[in-house]
Amino acid sequence: MRIPRLYPDLPSIGLLGGLTLFLVSPSASGSDLYALYQRALTHDMTFAAVQAQAAAVAERQVQRRADLLPSLSATGGAAWVDAQESDHYRRNRDHSNAYAVVLTQPLLRWQNVIAHDQSKLQVSASEVAIEQARQNLMLRVARAYFDVLLAQEVLETRTHQLRTLVRQRARTQRLLDEGAATANALAQIQARHDDAEADRIAAHGQLDLAIETLAQLTASRRTSSASLGHDIHFQTPEPASADAWASQAQTSSLSVQAAELVQRTAHMGIERERAGHLPTVDLIAAHGRFSAVGGDLYDVTLPEARYRQTVVGLKLDIPLYAGGRTTSQVREAQALEYEANDRLEEARRTAALTARQAYLRVTSGLSRYQALRQALVSSETNLSAVTHGFEAGAHIDTEVLDAQQRVSDTRQRLAEQRHAVLMAQLELLASSASLDDASLRRVSDWVR
Repeated sequence: MRIPRLYPDLPSIGLLGGLTLFLVSPSASGSDLYALYQRALTHDMTFAAVQAQAAAVAERQVQRRADLLPSLSATGGAAWVDAQESDHYRRNRDHSNAYAVVLTQPLLRWQNVIAHDQSKLQVSASEVAIEQARQNLMLRVARAYFDVLLAQEVLETRTHQLRTLVRQRARTQRLLDEGAATANALAQIQARHDDAEADRIAAHGQLDLAIETLAQLTASRRTSSASLGHDIHFQTPEPASADAWASQAQTSSLSVQAAELVQRTAHMGIERERAGHLPTVDLIAAHGRFSAVGGDLYDVTLPEARYRQTVVGLKLDIPLYAGGRTTSQVREAQALEYEANDRLEEARRTAALTARQAYLRVTSGLSRYQALRQALVSSETNLSAVTHGFEAGAHIDTEVLDAQQRVSDTRQRLAEQRHAVLMAQLELLASSASLDDASLRRVSDWVR
């Protein structure tokens, strides 16, 4: 199947080739997001743990290969015997020692060959796990970074609202002193001021939490003046079909790739256990020095015997009966393969569902984004009309404040939706193993 792209008219780059999320000229700044991701690569403990696990798995291949190679060992021993026969007035002392170098080369051990092939699959699975952890880290950093940006926007909005209410309260107080306003109007503005102050405190706390979350990933607590532009024009993913993205995820999703490798490893495990019924053949070569003293007879020492010996031969082991262990191990391996098959099918279903959900979040998010853009235009138009009406005496202060509140709330929801759509785009790329450094760099360039 053709690998889906969000924008087919762009040049191909990397795995999926030039996946562009927006049709907008990037700003010249924005390397914050990608730089934070680079910091997270060396700071995040989850990613470090996956790397350490992969390093451990890589050693298994070395160990399984060692089972196919010759082994060389040195062995030796010595013995002393002191025996006295009182009836014959005779005492015997024996002394012997031996030293040898032994070489063993497996010639026929089929289970070792299969285990070595399994270790190769396990190394491949660990590489997939690293890439999966890398994409997951990209998403976590992006989500934490956007949460900080959004929290900053919310705090700025709440601060602006509070300043507006402070000015409005002072103006109303002045009008009240002049007899042109009522105490009730001042009380309403004071209530709004108190609510705005509480919202500003909550927004400040939310920003602190977002910064701490990002710091856990990147060891950086610096805030940023960057933000997503308000003139971003999203486009619908291409192909514009949830089925196409789901089908692609079922074959290329990293979770599916990992499950496939586990399934293949489990299938080979059956053959490895069956090989326990087969004979094994080893080449044995040994070279050693042997010596012995025959002992003493009526205080007459017998001569010492010394000789060297070299032995080369084959060792054949034929399994006859192991109490049913090998047959049981075969049944166990078959059950593990059934489990791997089920998990593979579940991984495919989950990958398809994840891709569909991400695609729908993108498309529905785009529709809501456009609706909020229009709502912002309408709320700003309404604010302008109410402000002019207030200046003409047709509206009261609270109506102006209500209109201002609607504009602020709409702007906040629009900012939230921009971040939501962008995260859905990134998650859609990740669902088909398409999220890479180039994609994150582009997103980083769009943040200004």
